[in-house]
This record gives sequence, structure tokens and C-alpha cells, in this order.
Amino acid sequence: MKMEGNTGIGNILKKFLQICFCLGIVVVIIIPFALQQLGLNIKISAIIAYPNGIILLIIMHNFIKLFDSIKNNNPFCEENIQILKWTSIVSLVGAILWLIDILLKFLIDSKLDVVFVLTLVFLFILFIGVSIALYILSELFKKATEYKKENELTI
Repeated sequence: MKMEGNTGIGNILKKFLQICFCLGIVVVIIIPFALQQLGLNIKISAIIAYPNGIILLIIMHNFIKLFDSIKNNNPFCEENIQILKWTSIVSLVGAILWLIDILLKFLIDSKLDVVFVLTLVFLFILFIGVSIALYILSELFKKATEYKKENELTI
């Protein structure tokens, strides 16, 4: 199955991400009002989770831009390198927010929910891993872009 073009899987994934992005925006906008209408108190974890929802939206938006370049058959370009590095930094910020949530959970809550804390630890490790992977991928794209430029000059 081909990745590039209007009929490639890259275009299908881009459309799926666009739908998820739009739904994510709606959810991020509605959550505070829904919690208020339900009479639920916003706990400290919700205050940390909300910015992480925004971070996930930023990551999705950046991936949509990446799929645009794949659709246009130009994955190895300077713009994609910057997108991957920026997304790596955003993922690291998300990991730091999850770490803050873990620490606040230990400092504020007298009785800890082990499953919730383990979920937060998992999210912290996941975001750190994504950040590292995206940084490595940006370096690989940087080298591939350099090789592509050299190849274009020699032809």
C-alpha cells in the first residue's frame, strides 16, 4: 500500500487525525462547562490533565502537517525536521506535567489510588519515550534531508 498521494494511507491517516483533532477541540472546550453543570469539583489532577489535553491537540496538529508533506511526496524537508523537534519538546512538556501530577498526588492526597498513580507513571514514561523517539526521528530526517540535497546536487 502506498503512503503518498490522495489515495495513499498517509491521506487516510491525515483525515482520521483531522477528525480526532476537531473532536478533541470540542472536548477540551466542553469539559469545564460539563464538569460545572454536573456539579463536580475540579481536582488537582484535572487541572494538570487539561493542559495535557491541549498538548495532545498540538501533537495531533503537528502530525497532520507531517502527513501533508507525505501526501505531497516530500517527507525529507527542513519543515518536517522542525515539526518533529517541536513535537518532541511539546511531548517533554507533557511528561513534565504528568510528573508534576504524580508529585502533587503524593503531597496532597492522604489516601492514594494505586491504579491512578500507576496510570500517571505510565503516561509520564510514555510521553518521555515519545519525546525521545521524535527527537531521534528528527535527527534521522535531518540526515536524510542532507543526503537528499547532496544527491540532487550530484545529478
